[in-house]
Amino acid sequence: MAQAIEREINQLTLKELSLDAAKLWSQIEEASELGEEGKVEQLVQELMGVQDGIETKIDAIAWVVDQLNLDLETWEERKVRVAELHDRVISRRKTQLEQIKRTLIHLHEIGLISDKNIGKERVIEIRDNPPKVANLLVEVDDQDFPDEFRVIKYQANNKAILEAYKSGKDISDVAEITIGKQVRFKVQSATKGRNKKNHN
Repeated sequence: MAQAIEREINQLTLKELSLDAAKLWSQIEEASELGEEGKVEQLVQELMGVQDGIETKIDAIAWVVDQLNLDLETWEERKVRVAELHDRVISRRKTQLEQIKRTLIHLHEIGLISDKNIGKERVIEIRDNPPKVANLLVEVDDQDFPDEFRVIKYQANNKAILEAYKSGKDISDVAEITIGKQVRFKVQSATKGRNKKNHN
């Protein structure tokens, strides 16, 4: 009988075990009110088995999460190493391209090649880039800096909004605050484990 119950518990999900535990608690309360001591004892034994099954399921889920996190870390490390290798190759190729371009511009500056250089199939042109602002001679926030050249960007201060929300200020007209849930996997301390066993 006990082995059959254990097999059933092993096959049940954490959700099903939790529902069974709640159901057994209800049955225990009902049997206690009716004074059915024998039934109460039987239900308590079943509840202990279910609770043990719940604890086992929780440990199993946490173990799977640990393995997934470990696997994820391994793949993340591999990804970083591969990315570093690719970055080195890309950087080397970019450097080679820039060197070729700088060499061609230098040859153009000293007059050894023209603006347009024609090969059998390809053409190399030396052209001016679009103009760009290389350096500001006056600080943007300086009063002498012309307003027509200044752009003002507005950005919400989310930190201040959250601080106002936490302090109890009504910010419902300004922003919508959401509070999500997170799952944490912790290892029970030996002290807590002993206290739990002693309590049982």
